[in-house]
Amino acid sequence: MSTPIGSICHNEIFARDLAESAKFYGDLFGWNTSPQDAGYLSWKDTAGNSGGFTTAGAPITNPAATFYIKVEDIPAMLEKITRHGGVIIRQKTDIGGNYGFYALFRDLAGNNVGLWCGK
Repeated sequence: MSTPIGSICHNEIFARDLAESAKFYGDLFGWNTSPQDAGYLSWKDTAGNSGGFTTAGAPITNPAATFYIKVEDIPAMLEKITRHGGVIIRQKTDIGGNYGFYALFRDLAGNNVGLWCGK
């Protein structure tokens, strides 16, 4: 698949522990991971989008740069996230205008991540 100029081509997520982040996202969303260089682990989501977990730097909390993961049932996923050690920032919220619903959580490394569902 060719990535057009100007499109997002990679998503990098801070991880305080690579194995911990791989398990967290793998258990919750079915992401697969593969080791790269020291301090880096590549991931691929169920749609084939890819990125990496890195232990370099620190998480930057910036709601304007939050990425969203599509799920079938936000309340069920929030419950699962809590069981896996994540922290809920915002419960299921109606976006308005028939654009669906979203929620926000903080992962184990302190990254803010969004969930989206059409219903």
